[in-house]
Amino acid sequence: MGDSATPHDSGSPDDASIDLWKFFEQRGAEQKESLFKLVTWIVGFAAVNLGFTVKEGFQSKYETIAHPGLLVILSGVGLVVLVHAFFIVRDHGRHINRTFARADAARDGKVAPREIWAAGKKAEGEPLPPICKQLLIAVGMFALAFAVLIIVGLFWPATELLPNCL
Repeated sequence: MGDSATPHDSGSPDDASIDLWKFFEQRGAEQKESLFKLVTWIVGFAAVNLGFTVKEGFQSKYETIAHPGLLVILSGVGLVVLVHAFFIVRDHGRHINRTFARADAARDGKVAPREIWAAGKKAEGEPLPPICKQLLIAVGMFALAFAVLIIVGLFWPATELLPNCL
């Protein structure tokens, strides 16, 4: 029996570190997925709002503003929704950074909870993950569209938008 390989001791620091690394990696992936789903729904709602706003706010092939008040109000609602999405992306991005920093600490062999927690705290000042930056670009493009509609609704005369030179 002395010659047979001994089973790996599940209580060793290396095993604990691997288990923690797996846990934090899985948790970080779940946070990314949750963020993407949530922001997709919010941007989808904003897209529907944008389409409805353009459809109802303009008339006759976008030559005149039919309802400037409606245009401004619905665009304002869309902008508020997208500002909320911006804060959601920032908050989730920070959580994702902390979680992956903790996974990296566990991968590097740290098993003490204070060391892993401290690694997460150090990650708070890091730039957002790439997925967050991409989502912020999409949110920003929709926000720009709503801002343009608000400006058009407030400052453009309610008559013709485009000259009748066709």
